[in-house]
Amino acid sequence: MLYKITFLIFILISNLNARSIEEIQESGDIIIAIYENFPPYSYVEDGIAKGIDIDLGKEIAKSMGVKPTWYWTGSDETLDDDLRNVIWKGHLIHKTKADVMLRIPYDYEFIREKDKSTGELTNELVVMKAPYHAESWVIATNKEKIPEINTLGVFMYNKIGVELDTLPDAHLTSSFMGKLRSNVIHYPSILTAIDDLKSGKIQAVAGLKSQLEYGLNYSKNQDKYFMTKKIDYVKSKWDLGIAVRTDFRPLGYEIEGFIEDYVRNGVLEKIFKKYNVTYEIPLALQ
Repeated sequence: MLYKITFLIFILISNLNARSIEEIQESGDIIIAIYENFPPYSYVEDGIAKGIDIDLGKEIAKSMGVKPTWYWTGSDETLDDDLRNVIWKGHLIHKTKADVMLRIPYDYEFIREKDKSTGELTNELVVMKAPYHAESWVIATNKEKIPEINTLGVFMYNKIGVELDTLPDAHLTSSFMGKLRSNVIHYPSILTAIDDLKSGKIQAVAGLKSQLEYGLNYSKNQDKYFMTKKIDYVKSKWDLGIAVRTDFRPLGYEIEGFIEDYVRNGVLEKIFKKYNVTYEIPLALQ
């Protein structure tokens, strides 16, 4: 819990607003928001911050000539809530804002979403930029039980784990007129579902490809597990990028330039490989 104590001390003495490039460089640190307890992207192990986004954040800070300060945040009900609490309005209690937030779905349709009652852009105070990885929803199976998947109908007879209230959860429980529902096992965390797949309690897991690869150490266990390329009939692939406050667009452009360099020179691929996750070039850069 040391990192949380350090963060609480920091917010009491820090500027409560997101800052310009000049202000960040003058202060000597950049405040980077990452999701807490979200391996392989960001998590704490033995009191040390680790993960893909932690390593990426360190690279960004290094490129700017400053040190990273982590703004750990939980996941709210919607992405809109996350962006409001972290980037443009500030936390409900301490009002602190991050300079930049990582692991934001980079989706043009989402960026242009409008409030139905006002007609105004829902996230007009946020800019999303710098896609750095293409993420996917996939299904992983125990090869002995399910060697491959030709139809989701296989889950009429086999148990599949999902994290509660995710897109795979909604899709699987409604498929085949609800006939799979009894075999869709819900978990508060996808990592617990992965543990049950490894122990044989369930025969498959549907979730983020990065988390499944990380949890199964898939690169070294492809003889044990089968993994689909997508989940049929849902939007299965999207880019991950960053978010900054609208009035600090130059910061977003600067970080976008750094990330494009990391893609070209293999820095991102090396970071993902460290966590046994396959790096995929963002769709926006293909």
